[in-house]
Amino acid sequence: MTTLISTFKNGKADFFALLAKRMSEKGDFPALSKSVQHLDELMHDEDNNISDITSAILNDFTLTQKVIRLANSAMYSGMGGEITTITHAAVVLGMDAISHIALGIRFVDTLSASAPDSEAARVELAKAILAGDIARNVVTKLNMVNGEEAVVCTLMHHLGRLMLVFYFPEEWSRIQEITGGDHTRENDAALEIVGITIDEISQEIAKNWRLPKKISNSMASAITFDETSIPGSADWLKVMANFAGGAASIIVRNNNSKEDLKNFISHFGGSLLISDEDITESIGLAQSAAQEYAIKSEMEKPVGKPDDSRERLAIGVHEVSAALAQGMDFNGALSMILETIFTGMGFNRVATFFRDAGAFKARVGFGNMMPEVLPKLIFSEAYAADVFHLSLTNKADVFIQDVTSSKAASSMPAWFKEALPDVGAFILLPLVFNGRAVGLVYADWQTGASGLVEPSELSSMGMLRDHLMKALAKRK
Repeated sequence: MTTLISTFKNGKADFFALLAKRMSEKGDFPALSKSVQHLDELMHDEDNNISDITSAILNDFTLTQKVIRLANSAMYSGMGGEITTITHAAVVLGMDAISHIALGIRFVDTLSASAPDSEAARVELAKAILAGDIARNVVTKLNMVNGEEAVVCTLMHHLGRLMLVFYFPEEWSRIQEITGGDHTRENDAALEIVGITIDEISQEIAKNWRLPKKISNSMASAITFDETSIPGSADWLKVMANFAGGAASIIVRNNNSKEDLKNFISHFGGSLLISDEDITESIGLAQSAAQEYAIKSEMEKPVGKPDDSRERLAIGVHEVSAALAQGMDFNGALSMILETIFTGMGFNRVATFFRDAGAFKARVGFGNMMPEVLPKLIFSEAYAADVFHLSLTNKADVFIQDVTSSKAASSMPAWFKEALPDVGAFILLPLVFNGRAVGLVYADWQTGASGLVEPSELSSMGMLRDHLMKALAKRK
């Protein structure tokens, strides 16, 4: 049997050293901490724009699909119709909201992937997911701006106990024996068994991960009820996280304890500034949807062009047209159009080149190796006998179905072959402004994933390109 941490000579120091070692060996949580920090930096860096947030999400296919699905949920049903792109979601919902949606999803996905194969781990993970759904339903009823922040705070509130059940299963079992499943006694039990409270574990992780203050504040269990708190404030978020976590614990521990749950709700209702009836309904909706959010393996990213590419592009053309009519700026239009082409055709990557100081340089891109590969995508404005200059000079759309064919190979420039060695096929759509080629849209498929570009698809991509040029003209 593993020696209990509380018997270690250096107490907390030894606990966190062993936790760090086990987390590092597993590998998932360090990656999550970087993801949390990256999304937070994007949200709070004034120099970043929609394309930066979009790119961070689009690099993960599963995350992209879940964000879009959630952006079309009841919580956002009145925000402007169906959403099919991350860019549109960011424009309609705001970058903070879309970043918090992505953060919450990535948190749950990382936990699901790294959870040990034990009943205790599954139970704690189920509590966290159920608590997040309860919080989402409550903020939906309150019509909160960026309510997803409350969901993230609620999920993160469970981080300390998840660390224990994942990495110290024997100690966690002892804690549960002491508490009998009563979540209000877990801090004291943890102190007795491992020499440190769950709150202290959470706060140390929050410090190491450099979590935003609102999130780290919500990870503690000591709360003060204040009926004057504004929904979304730090104090309110802390109460929300504790309430949702406690409700989930009661439900999971004993699904028939209606009286316990009723008493628990009445204890929190005033501080959450929502009626007991609405809280009860929020919990019921979360329980009903539990099966939908159950842990399950996700399908792998599809390779190549999807079967409904024509329909996807057509919807994208309509959405871009509507967004421009509502005042979307050039950068937003560029991001949305690239994303529509990228996802609509199932491309491996997509990028835009613009004329700049005697060269054409890639500026914005989505997909494989983006944005790392962007600096390598540059070629001289001076004419050379290659496919890129051919497209620009003739202002002609070009599709290369097989870059290795003898006919195509001779027109592939050296910089292209060096920067993108995995390309099997690609398309070029020149950007023409006032009769002059000012850049082009580039999109490719990997070797082995190539598809055909049908006339209707090329027409839709051309319409998207034309919308981009209208946005450029408006900016000029």
